[in-house]
Amino acid sequence: MKKIVKIFPVYGLFFIIVILAIAFSPDEPNYILDNPYPKWLKSGEYFTDQTSGICFIQKKDNTRYFLLADDIGKIHLLEIDDNENFFLRSVNFSEKVNQKLSKFEKWDFEEIVYDKFENRVYISIEGNGENYLSEAGLYELFFKNNDIFTYYIEDIKKIEFKNNNKIFEFVRSNIGFEGVCVDENNFYLGLEGFEVGKLFADSTYIYIIDKSNLVLKKRVSTKSLKIGTICGLTSVKNNVIMGVDRNKQKIFKIVFDSKFNIRKFDEFDITIQIPKYKKLQYVAAIESITIDNNGSIYCVDDPWKSFYIPPKIILSKLDNETQNNFQNYIPIIYKFNKK
Repeated sequence: MKKIVKIFPVYGLFFIIVILAIAFSPDEPNYILDNPYPKWLKSGEYFTDQTSGICFIQKKDNTRYFLLADDIGKIHLLEIDDNENFFLRSVNFSEKVNQKLSKFEKWDFEEIVYDKFENRVYISIEGNGENYLSEAGLYELFFKNNDIFTYYIEDIKKIEFKNNNKIFEFVRSNIGFEGVCVDENNFYLGLEGFEVGKLFADSTYIYIIDKSNLVLKKRVSTKSLKIGTICGLTSVKNNVIMGVDRNKQKIFKIVFDSKFNIRKFDEFDITIQIPKYKKLQYVAAIESITIDNNGSIYCVDDPWKSFYIPPKIILSKLDNETQNNFQNYIPIIYKFNKK
């Protein structure tokens, strides 16, 4: 996860973000924030850490099930009931998985994806250090008995795409595919961004790859859409995706035609709030997105530790539990419903 801190000096960036957060009034959105969201991503004393990925699995009885990925190498199962109560459970790795990952500079899990058409789970790992290219990529996770609800991953295997040189052309250490989704026919890999000198460029790429033969179909530039970063993707239906532009704090939707030209584009601003304090904001880094069976959108904040804890003028207005949640860098989850 690479934040926008590279663009401006640290203190100058913080000042700009705070001023914009206070002064900016977004256009009327297509989606509205669900009550009682945003919420802290925790159940009891259990909470996630540096959560970069979320994917919806299924709705069963009165419970929705999600997988979460942390960029410190952890995976969790999240259950949300119809009263929006959370229950979190850790997903364990076999010794075989631990041995394979032990060779990595960092277990940098950035996106987790569920393929409902084939009952497969994928995770995108960002490479770090000198050997980042050998680490970076999309991996399939193999659960015990091919059942996510065993909470146990027996093996992990890298997906070997046929056009690796072109797909990985702009991958760098700590810059990879932070947005990934899958539909009936294709993988969609969203590059977090790419650098020009010491700055992020004003656009990035989406790589559309055939699931059947792993061949790159098309590389789509986001320049005309003014999408600067892609930090999460989710499939709405075939040829329709939604994603998060972290640096602009927007959710976008892209509709492709049969040749993957952009047929329609829409976006809306993410409503940033401190849980229970709707009039107070903080510096957010939204890095993941998924859609449930009812079409509700969920996004998770991957705490940007340099700025996540609000300044004292804001902290003084918060109760002790909220202050402690910030101090522990507990992620915040958002839910949006279509109007």
